[in-house]
Amino acid sequence: MDKPVNKKQLLDMSETRYLDIMTMISELSAKERIKEWKTKERDKNLRDLIYHLYAWHQLLLRWLKILGEGGKPALPKEGYSWDDLDALNHEIWLEAQQHPLMDTLERFEMSHQLAMSIIKELPEEAIFKPYYVQFNHPILSLVDGCMADHYHWALEKLKEHYV
Repeated sequence: MDKPVNKKQLLDMSETRYLDIMTMISELSAKERIKEWKTKERDKNLRDLIYHLYAWHQLLLRWLKILGEGGKPALPKEGYSWDDLDALNHEIWLEAQQHPLMDTLERFEMSHQLAMSIIKELPEEAIFKPYYVQFNHPILSLVDGCMADHYHWALEKLKEHYV
């Protein structure tokens, strides 16, 4: 899969894949939208998948806020290391169980728009070069991992269960 090499590519890839996700969902019948998937994987339905994306947007937005204020965010989240991703994603899955699909879709749409607007305001160097003093590496992997790259993963899951 292609990785963005500049901010415009990152934004374009994120928006295109977001629109692809929303188009796929809009083409599903009401019955298909709520069907349980036959899988042993974490996400068992469309709501679980979309809530997962939304929750990672929330993490991204928190990281960017803390970085913008000169702080160093806990990555990926307070109490978790990158080695604990399965546990963090399980926590996110448990949260998803409390929300209906339509609420989850609205949250995802709003968080996508907010993340895109914040990314648009970031200088290119903030994404692609070690820009923040508290980080000695670019934040591209954090931003792409919660946007374009994560959307690619979600599209593959949707195709697996609906196409």
